[in-house]
Amino acid sequence: MQERFHLLIKRRLMSEYEKAPPLFPWESELREYPAEIAESVSADYAATADNAIARLWNQHLSSMKVPGLLPAPVLSALFERCQDIVLSPLKQGIQLVRAVESFFPAQGNMLEPIANIVLVPAYRSDSETQTAVLAQITQLADDYEAASPEQQIALLMMAAQEMLGATTLSLSEQAPVDSREWITAHGMLRLSAKYTADADSQLIVTATLPEAGQVKLWDGSTQKQALCSQPDSLELSWDKLDPQKTYLLEVSLASEETALKFVVKLEEPLETAFAIT
Repeated sequence: MQERFHLLIKRRLMSEYEKAPPLFPWESELREYPAEIAESVSADYAATADNAIARLWNQHLSSMKVPGLLPAPVLSALFERCQDIVLSPLKQGIQLVRAVESFFPAQGNMLEPIANIVLVPAYRSDSETQTAVLAQITQLADDYEAASPEQQIALLMMAAQEMLGATTLSLSEQAPVDSREWITAHGMLRLSAKYTADADSQLIVTATLPEAGQVKLWDGSTQKQALCSQPDSLELSWDKLDPQKTYLLEVSLASEETALKFVVKLEEPLETAFAIT
Protein backbone atom coordinates (compact mmCIF):
# COMPACT_ATOMS: atom_id res chain seq x y z
CA MET A 1 0.00 0.00 0.00
CA GLN A 2 2.87 2.38 0.82
CA GLU A 3 4.50 1.72 -2.56
CA ARG A 4 1.26 2.17 -4.46
CA PHE A 5 0.54 5.44 -2.73
CA HIS A 6 3.98 6.77 -3.60
CA LEU A 7 3.42 5.83 -7.22
CA LEU A 8 0.15 7.75 -7.21
CA ILE A 9 1.37 10.81 -5.37
CA LYS A 10 5.16 11.13 -5.58
CA ARG A 11 5.85 9.79 -9.08
CA ARG A 12 2.74 11.08 -10.83
CA LEU A 13 2.21 14.46 -9.17
CA MET A 14 5.76 15.44 -8.34
CA SER A 15 6.96 14.71 -11.86
CA GLU A 16 4.21 16.99 -13.17
CA TYR A 17 5.06 19.59 -10.57
CA GLU A 18 8.75 19.64 -11.58
CA LYS A 19 7.91 20.11 -15.26
CA ALA A 20 5.17 22.69 -14.76
CA PRO A 21 4.08 23.75 -11.26
CA PRO A 22 0.32 23.12 -11.06
CA LEU A 23 -2.12 25.98 -10.75
CA PHE A 24 -5.06 26.10 -8.41
CA PRO A 25 -8.44 26.11 -10.20
CA TRP A 26 -8.87 29.87 -9.74
CA GLU A 27 -5.39 30.75 -11.08
CA SER A 28 -4.38 31.62 -14.64
CA GLU A 29 -0.71 32.00 -13.69
CA LEU A 30 1.61 31.22 -10.78
CA ARG A 31 1.11 33.53 -7.80
CA GLU A 32 2.69 34.23 -4.46
CA TYR A 33 0.37 34.32 -1.45
CA PRO A 34 0.91 36.13 1.86
CA ALA A 35 1.93 33.96 4.78
CA GLU A 36 0.90 36.36 7.52
CA ILE A 37 -2.54 34.88 8.18
CA ALA A 38 -1.88 34.04 11.82
CA GLU A 39 0.94 32.98 14.10
CA SER A 40 2.27 29.57 13.14
CA VAL A 41 1.33 26.57 15.20
CA SER A 42 4.30 25.40 17.22
CA ALA A 43 6.34 22.72 15.50
CA ASP A 44 6.06 20.72 18.67
CA TYR A 45 2.32 20.25 18.21
CA ALA A 46 2.11 17.56 20.86
CA ALA A 47 2.31 20.29 23.50
CA THR A 48 -1.12 21.56 22.46
CA ALA A 49 -2.98 18.35 23.29
CA ASP A 50 -4.31 19.73 26.56
CA ASN A 51 -5.18 23.24 25.42
CA ALA A 52 -8.58 24.82 25.99
CA ILE A 53 -9.79 24.13 22.46
CA ALA A 54 -9.18 20.41 22.89
CA ARG A 55 -11.02 20.29 26.20
CA LEU A 56 -14.10 22.04 24.91
CA TRP A 57 -14.52 20.76 21.37
CA ASN A 58 -12.57 17.49 21.26
CA GLN A 59 -15.66 15.31 21.64
CA HIS A 60 -17.15 16.65 18.42
CA LEU A 61 -13.87 16.67 16.53
CA SER A 62 -13.28 13.04 17.41
CA SER A 63 -16.67 12.13 15.93
CA MET A 64 -15.92 13.72 12.54
CA LYS A 65 -15.11 11.44 9.62
CA VAL A 66 -11.50 12.35 8.87
CA PRO A 67 -10.41 14.47 11.86
CA GLY A 68 -11.47 11.62 14.13
CA LEU A 69 -8.78 9.45 12.53
CA LEU A 70 -5.93 11.68 13.73
CA PRO A 71 -3.89 11.26 16.92
CA ALA A 72 -5.25 13.59 19.61
CA PRO A 73 -2.25 15.98 19.73
CA VAL A 74 -2.30 16.41 15.94
CA LEU A 75 -6.07 16.86 15.92
CA SER A 76 -5.93 19.58 18.56
CA ALA A 77 -3.12 21.52 16.87
CA LEU A 78 -4.73 21.29 13.44
CA PHE A 79 -8.09 22.51 14.73
CA GLU A 80 -6.43 25.45 16.44
CA ARG A 81 -4.79 26.34 13.13
CA CYS A 82 -8.11 26.02 11.28
CA GLN A 83 -9.73 28.34 13.81
CA ASP A 84 -7.00 30.87 13.05
CA ILE A 85 -7.58 30.84 9.29
CA VAL A 86 -11.32 30.20 8.98
CA LEU A 87 -12.00 33.93 8.60
CA SER A 88 -9.21 34.49 6.08
CA PRO A 89 -10.28 35.58 2.57
CA LEU A 90 -8.02 33.01 0.90
CA LYS A 91 -9.37 30.42 -1.52
CA GLN A 92 -9.92 26.93 -0.18
CA GLY A 93 -6.78 25.43 -1.68
CA ILE A 94 -4.55 28.06 -0.11
CA GLN A 95 -6.35 27.63 3.20
CA LEU A 96 -5.44 23.94 3.15
CA VAL A 97 -1.80 24.78 2.48
CA ARG A 98 -1.78 27.32 5.31
CA ALA A 99 -3.46 24.86 7.67
CA VAL A 100 -0.74 22.21 7.38
CA GLU A 101 2.43 24.05 6.36
CA SER A 102 3.74 24.45 9.92
CA PHE A 103 3.56 20.67 10.39
CA PHE A 104 5.79 20.05 7.36
CA PRO A 105 8.42 22.82 7.13
CA ALA A 106 10.70 20.65 4.97
CA GLN A 107 8.03 19.58 2.47
CA GLY A 108 6.80 22.95 1.22
CA ASN A 109 7.11 21.92 -2.43
CA MET A 110 4.65 19.07 -1.92
CA LEU A 111 1.80 21.07 -0.42
CA GLU A 112 0.15 22.61 -3.48
CA PRO A 113 0.19 19.42 -5.61
CA ILE A 114 -1.34 17.41 -2.78
CA ALA A 115 -3.91 20.16 -2.09
CA ASN A 116 -5.04 19.79 -5.70
CA ILE A 117 -5.70 16.08 -5.10
CA VAL A 118 -7.58 16.74 -1.85
CA LEU A 119 -9.83 19.43 -3.29
CA VAL A 120 -13.19 18.07 -4.39
CA PRO A 121 -14.02 17.97 -7.20
CA ALA A 122 -10.55 17.16 -8.51
CA TYR A 123 -9.51 19.65 -11.13
CA ARG A 124 -6.23 18.12 -12.24
CA SER A 125 -6.54 14.39 -11.47
CA ASP A 126 -8.85 11.86 -13.03
CA SER A 127 -11.61 10.61 -10.72
CA GLU A 128 -10.27 7.04 -10.51
CA THR A 129 -6.87 8.24 -9.31
CA GLN A 130 -8.41 10.56 -6.74
CA THR A 131 -10.74 7.87 -5.42
CA ALA A 132 -7.85 5.42 -5.05
CA VAL A 133 -5.65 7.98 -3.32
CA LEU A 134 -8.31 9.13 -0.86
CA ALA A 135 -9.31 5.55 -0.02
CA GLN A 136 -5.72 4.68 0.80
CA ILE A 137 -5.11 7.88 2.76
CA THR A 138 -8.02 7.22 5.11
CA GLN A 139 -6.59 3.79 5.93
CA LEU A 140 -3.48 5.35 7.47
CA ALA A 141 -5.03 6.43 10.74
CA ASP A 142 -3.94 3.44 12.80
CA ASP A 143 -0.29 4.15 11.99
CA TYR A 144 -0.14 7.88 11.34
CA GLU A 145 3.36 8.37 12.69
CA ALA A 146 4.74 5.65 10.38
CA ALA A 147 3.11 7.15 7.27
CA SER A 148 5.19 9.03 4.71
CA PRO A 149 5.18 12.85 4.71
CA GLU A 150 3.04 12.81 1.55
CA GLN A 151 0.46 10.62 3.24
CA GLN A 152 0.42 12.71 6.40
CA ILE A 153 0.05 15.92 4.40
CA ALA A 154 -2.91 14.51 2.48
CA LEU A 155 -4.62 13.20 5.61
CA LEU A 156 -4.21 16.51 7.46
CA MET A 157 -5.49 18.46 4.47
CA MET A 158 -8.57 16.25 4.27
CA ALA A 159 -9.15 16.78 7.99
CA ALA A 160 -8.66 20.54 7.67
CA GLN A 161 -11.10 20.64 4.77
CA GLU A 162 -13.73 18.95 6.91
CA MET A 163 -13.05 21.21 9.90
CA LEU A 164 -13.27 24.39 7.83
CA GLY A 165 -16.48 23.18 6.24
CA ALA A 166 -17.97 22.37 9.64
CA THR A 167 -17.29 25.90 10.86
CA THR A 168 -18.56 27.69 7.75
CA LEU A 169 -22.22 28.54 7.14
CA SER A 170 -22.78 29.37 3.47
CA LEU A 171 -25.88 31.28 2.40
CA SER A 172 -27.26 32.39 -0.95
CA GLU A 173 -30.54 33.29 -2.60
CA GLN A 174 -30.82 29.69 -3.79
CA ALA A 175 -29.93 28.24 -0.36
CA PRO A 176 -30.91 30.87 2.23
CA VAL A 177 -30.64 28.63 5.32
CA ASP A 178 -27.70 26.72 6.75
CA SER A 179 -27.17 25.08 10.13
CA ARG A 180 -24.59 23.27 12.24
CA GLU A 181 -24.65 21.05 15.31
CA TRP A 182 -21.65 20.61 17.59
CA ILE A 183 -21.28 18.16 20.44
CA THR A 184 -19.78 19.70 23.58
CA ALA A 185 -19.00 18.32 27.00
CA HIS A 186 -22.09 20.20 28.22
CA GLY A 187 -24.56 19.09 25.56
CA MET A 188 -25.48 19.89 21.97
CA LEU A 189 -24.78 23.32 20.49
CA ARG A 190 -27.08 24.19 17.58
CA LEU A 191 -26.64 27.05 15.15
CA SER A 192 -28.86 28.22 12.32
CA ALA A 193 -28.38 31.10 9.89
CA LYS A 194 -31.08 32.48 7.60
CA TYR A 195 -30.59 34.97 4.78
CA THR A 196 -33.38 37.13 3.41
CA ALA A 197 -32.49 38.58 0.02
CA ASP A 198 -34.59 41.69 -0.50
CA ALA A 199 -34.01 45.43 -0.63
CA ASP A 200 -33.03 45.36 3.05
CA SER A 201 -31.14 42.06 3.02
CA GLN A 202 -31.09 40.51 6.48
CA LEU A 203 -29.21 37.79 8.32
CA ILE A 204 -30.79 36.06 11.32
CA VAL A 205 -28.63 33.77 13.44
CA THR A 206 -30.18 31.49 16.06
CA ALA A 207 -27.97 29.72 18.60
CA THR A 208 -29.19 27.14 21.11
CA LEU A 209 -26.62 26.87 23.90
CA PRO A 210 -26.39 23.90 26.30
CA GLU A 211 -25.45 26.18 29.20
CA ALA A 212 -24.99 29.86 30.03
CA GLY A 213 -22.97 31.69 27.42
CA GLN A 214 -22.93 34.30 24.70
CA VAL A 215 -22.94 34.65 20.94
CA LYS A 216 -21.17 37.41 19.02
CA LEU A 217 -21.55 38.39 15.38
CA TRP A 218 -19.26 40.93 13.75
CA ASP A 219 -18.03 42.10 10.37
CA GLY A 220 -14.66 43.48 11.39
CA SER A 221 -15.94 46.86 12.53
CA THR A 222 -19.41 46.40 14.05
CA GLN A 223 -20.37 43.79 16.62
CA LYS A 224 -23.65 42.45 17.98
CA GLN A 225 -24.03 40.04 20.86
CA ALA A 226 -26.58 38.17 22.95
CA LEU A 227 -26.17 36.46 26.32
CA CYS A 228 -28.03 33.90 28.41
CA SER A 229 -27.59 32.87 32.06
CA GLN A 230 -28.83 29.31 31.51
CA PRO A 231 -29.42 26.90 28.60
CA ASP A 232 -31.42 28.90 26.09
CA SER A 233 -31.85 29.97 22.46
CA LEU A 234 -30.35 33.30 21.41
CA GLU A 235 -31.06 35.29 18.26
CA LEU A 236 -29.05 37.95 16.47
CA SER A 237 -30.12 39.86 13.37
CA TRP A 238 -28.07 41.90 10.94
CA ASP A 239 -29.68 44.23 8.40
CA LYS A 240 -28.30 45.43 5.08
CA LEU A 241 -25.67 42.76 4.63
CA ASP A 242 -22.55 43.50 2.64
CA PRO A 243 -22.10 40.57 0.20
CA GLN A 244 -18.38 41.32 0.02
CA LYS A 245 -17.89 40.67 3.74
CA THR A 246 -17.49 37.49 5.73
CA TYR A 247 -19.17 37.58 9.15
CA LEU A 248 -17.56 36.02 12.21
CA LEU A 249 -19.86 34.12 14.56
CA GLU A 250 -18.24 33.42 17.92
CA VAL A 251 -19.84 31.13 20.51
CA SER A 252 -18.68 31.10 24.13
CA LEU A 253 -19.84 28.91 27.00
CA ALA A 254 -19.65 30.17 30.59
CA SER A 255 -17.60 27.26 31.92
CA GLU A 256 -14.97 27.48 29.17
CA GLU A 257 -12.30 30.04 28.34
CA THR A 258 -12.06 29.39 24.60
CA ALA A 259 -14.74 30.39 22.11
CA LEU A 260 -15.65 28.44 18.99
CA LYS A 261 -15.43 30.44 15.77
CA PHE A 262 -17.73 30.05 12.80
CA VAL A 263 -18.01 32.18 9.68
CA VAL A 264 -21.11 33.14 7.75
CA LYS A 265 -20.54 33.72 4.03
CA LEU A 266 -22.84 34.99 1.33
CA GLU A 267 -22.18 32.98 -1.81
CA GLU A 268 -22.41 34.51 -5.27
CA PRO A 269 -25.12 33.28 -7.65
CA LEU A 270 -24.05 30.25 -9.65
CA GLU A 271 -24.01 32.14 -12.93
CA THR A 272 -21.41 34.58 -11.63
CA ALA A 273 -19.53 32.47 -9.12
CA PHE A 274 -18.08 30.28 -11.87
CA ALA A 275 -17.83 32.86 -14.62
CA ILE A 276 -14.68 32.53 -16.74
CA THR A 277 -12.69 35.74 -16.84
